[in-house]
Amino acid sequence: MKISNPLTIIAVFAGLAETLATVALVQLPSEIQIVFVYFVMAFPTCIVFLFFWILYHKNFVLYAPSDYQNQDHYLEANNLSEKIYEQVDLAFESINKKGNNISQIEINAVKERLSQVISSEVLSSLSNSILDALKDGPSTELQLAERLQCNRNSIRKATRKLEELFLIQKIRYENSMAAPQWKLII
Repeated sequence: MKISNPLTIIAVFAGLAETLATVALVQLPSEIQIVFVYFVMAFPTCIVFLFFWILYHKNFVLYAPSDYQNQDHYLEANNLSEKIYEQVDLAFESINKKGNNISQIEINAVKERLSQVISSEVLSSLSNSILDALKDGPSTELQLAERLQCNRNSIRKATRKLEELFLIQKIRYENSMAAPQWKLII
């Protein structure tokens, strides 16, 4: 059996837990069996309620990109590709307003490149939090770690990944001993 997505993991976990609980039930003393029977009945009910809550509120977390024949469909199903294009359009509009004219061919080429890069790696929630935090202005790794209540190593890894994706850039001040800051590119 191939376990490749969260649905399979949930099913295997629930089945294994119920099987082990049923086997353990006969080994328990009779005064504890009553409480344990209620737990064995309530546990799958809780799993079902949680599953439907997730299915209703955050259904995209139940499918892996590999579940789609074309991984671009994963981006489309989660409205990620539209968000990417919106951000690119906003970035180029702001560049054009400043007097740097860019042709539609160049815009489409950059959109395609961004789509390829981001479709290969969907951003983590920490990366999205960093991008949101940087909307308020440049910040150091330490400031991001304090603001997002995360350790500095996680921030460092996420900022490197975002820099590779050309979403943020590091600012170093000349003749300054201050820590470098990160800022949004788009």
